[in-house]
Amino acid sequence: MDRYLVLRCISFSSIVGVMLVLSCCGGSESSQSYYDEQFQADIRNTGMVHSPLPLDYSKAYETFGLTKKVLVNEMLSDMENLSPWVHKGIGRMLQTSERSISDSNSLRLIAPTRIHPTTWIQGMPREGDTYWGLGLGASRAILELGGVNWESYNRVKYYIYPDCEGARSICMNFYIENDGKIKVPDEFGREGYHQVNLKNRQWNECFLEITELPRDSVTRIIFEIETFGKELAMGDSLQFDIDEVQLLVVENPEVVSGWRPAKDRIIYSTTGYGVDSEKSAIVNISEHDGTFKLVDYNNNRTVFKGKVNSDTTHIGTFETIEFSDFKKEGQFMIQVGDISTPPFYIHHNIWDNSVWRVLNFMFTQRCGYPVPEKKGTCHTDLNGEFEGHLFVHNGGWHDAADMSQNAMQTGEIAFSMFEMSNRAKQKGNNDLHLRLLEEALWGMDYILRGRLGNGVRVGGFVGTNIWTDRLIGTIDDAGRRQIRPGNNPYQNFKFSAIEAYAAMSIERDIMLSENLEKVAKEDFAYALQEFKEEDMFSSRSSMPPVQYMATISWAASMLYKLTKDPFYAEKAAHYIKYVLDCQRTEPISDKDGISGFFYRDTNKTVTLNYSHQGYDQIFMEAIMALCETQSNHIDYKKWDNSIHLYADFLKKIMQYVAPYGMIPSGVYNLNEVSDSLAFNALYGRFGSRTDDYKAMLKNGFKLDNDGHYLRAFPVWFSFKGNNAVLLAQGKAAALCAKYLNDKELMNIAEQQLFWIVGKNPFGQSLIWGEGHNYMQQYNALPGDVVGQIPLGIQTRFNEDVPYWPQNNTAVYKEVFGVPAGKWFSLIAEF
Repeated sequence: MDRYLVLRCISFSSIVGVMLVLSCCGGSESSQSYYDEQFQADIRNTGMVHSPLPLDYSKAYETFGLTKKVLVNEMLSDMENLSPWVHKGIGRMLQTSERSISDSNSLRLIAPTRIHPTTWIQGMPREGDTYWGLGLGASRAILELGGVNWESYNRVKYYIYPDCEGARSICMNFYIENDGKIKVPDEFGREGYHQVNLKNRQWNECFLEITELPRDSVTRIIFEIETFGKELAMGDSLQFDIDEVQLLVVENPEVVSGWRPAKDRIIYSTTGYGVDSEKSAIVNISEHDGTFKLVDYNNNRTVFKGKVNSDTTHIGTFETIEFSDFKKEGQFMIQVGDISTPPFYIHHNIWDNSVWRVLNFMFTQRCGYPVPEKKGTCHTDLNGEFEGHLFVHNGGWHDAADMSQNAMQTGEIAFSMFEMSNRAKQKGNNDLHLRLLEEALWGMDYILRGRLGNGVRVGGFVGTNIWTDRLIGTIDDAGRRQIRPGNNPYQNFKFSAIEAYAAMSIERDIMLSENLEKVAKEDFAYALQEFKEEDMFSSRSSMPPVQYMATISWAASMLYKLTKDPFYAEKAAHYIKYVLDCQRTEPISDKDGISGFFYRDTNKTVTLNYSHQGYDQIFMEAIMALCETQSNHIDYKKWDNSIHLYADFLKKIMQYVAPYGMIPSGVYNLNEVSDSLAFNALYGRFGSRTDDYKAMLKNGFKLDNDGHYLRAFPVWFSFKGNNAVLLAQGKAAALCAKYLNDKELMNIAEQQLFWIVGKNPFGQSLIWGEGHNYMQQYNALPGDVVGQIPLGIQTRFNEDVPYWPQNNTAVYKEVFGVPAGKWFSLIAEF
């Protein structure tokens, strides 16, 4: 069965602790080398991640935040008098003396877990024509303030005691509304909204730093229970006691916008560094002697010394350090002046432990599966109709914190797990290989069950958003929650590639492998039969034509690898021609002669950039698959040249965000708004906001006088967060690096991982439980999970600088499966 084997391969001294990480493989294929035995034990104790990994709050941002010195403390409401408070919505509000923090009473807010279906729509709480929330309604306790100025305060603090029968994931919403110069909430309903993740049946000391939140005329605050239905173990109601709402001034509030780190912080990869990684950090230390030390955490000995360098870049002047020449494995701390980092590892397999953690997150996202400590079997009533027959369809992985489902995301995540599984096997890490393979097969089961015949399949979005009642035909599985099968050629092309790769990755289950080969060929044939090139340009399609064509070529190459049938080789070579015609081959008029980026289509009026989900990797995947499988083809030199062009593009744009390693979003042009069809397809209901679009570009980096600008962050409106975009770009960089044997490109790829685990201006790991200083994330239904990863850092208004407030809300802080899958895919290249 050899043909079925694919081998692709801050200074927080108050919370210094040992980072719990495990590496399962050594430098050779047969050797294994572990570090952090506690994490190794945690994995074993979960039955190799068949129950969730334990939660570690000791290294969380919220734990660190509670240690800040309080300079001013003013009571806003001690709940001894509830006359200023108003209740709206479902449920009820009352005063209770059952428990309190210091005085006699607290405010109790109650909501039912379910609302009778006949009153659901009409009974949902509303103000004007606006419904609250995504779920079944909300119970709100509102304190009207009339427009007070809070600009002298930088934190709101409060205590919450949840008493929620059977609820294994607890959260409550806290809102601040402002009617001053800048309105809060903003037009997208993001700013000022904060989900608080809580522990059941205990007092939770909660806070929200409001350093940059507009608060010159605060009109009210709101505590809200948003109901999402009744999970199997839950009772009939949710109850929260709230007490001692205070306004504070704390010392050294967080910097939440801009490129410059907060005072006395060291910005580094909190996961650590590979032995051969480029090891650097950014420092903002007020007093030091111009040097830094690398200290062995286990014996407190200095093992490396270096200079603190000062560099002026496109985004400011920064002090940086580098210790790439240090190649000893172990656990270390960086010290500059009197400031030291928490300990981190240097290890030759530094990223493997993060794979276990993110795998843990994806396991808890299984739909239709009882996850211990999290949920019972869910969404057993999701259904659709096909040829007069009713079918039930759950499974795969929930797409996001709202328990939505999307077959395309499940397929892409399964593919990335196969990639990482194959890489783990290649490195001799059999435990990780087998566990990833098992999880990938869970996703493939969903994909195979979604094939209904003749090209029709379950392939689109299902907006569940709630725990359903398990009864088919009630309102919670109707409307937008009902499954609507379709015959979509793009989906069939994409799934055929995933099925082909899965067939090549499965060794033991020969029958399944053979079946996957069969359905991969069928799905590709169905897609070819339905595919019409003009559909790519219709107003109904938001799919960039260049991405569509690259996907077809890549799928054909996957089938050619699997079957050796020249039919697929011919198709792969044919459809890539369109992609090459979309690439910029002539330099623009900037100082560096940038070229190599792609346009949306062959008109070359709209550059190709992503804002929510990233697919930059598909172009290099498709072209390199051709170079690998058809090296004697007449067009080989064109393919090879395209790779060189794109690699050069990546190298040239990295200077603009130095000393950070984040790949900029890409090149845009002011004249793109003239292609209204493409522009509207890209930005949907925001397609008319051409003035905002131009302002966003002008806040980026001007490249030439022909309207070209480089944005650090994408052009976006409501859906923000660039983790998926970065990881897709990083994957493309890694593919180029391996093809060209280019160390600089491999470093660019790894810098995307560093950014996500802490080498960003805020010094925060964006993966909960990975590294240090991870912040609460929007995880409304699954709750806190080790390895969960949100959409990522956003920008504010039309700016092009990072913005990362504590406010915990969708979508930028919402946990998603998409960046998790791309995390696997990129690490598979290391």
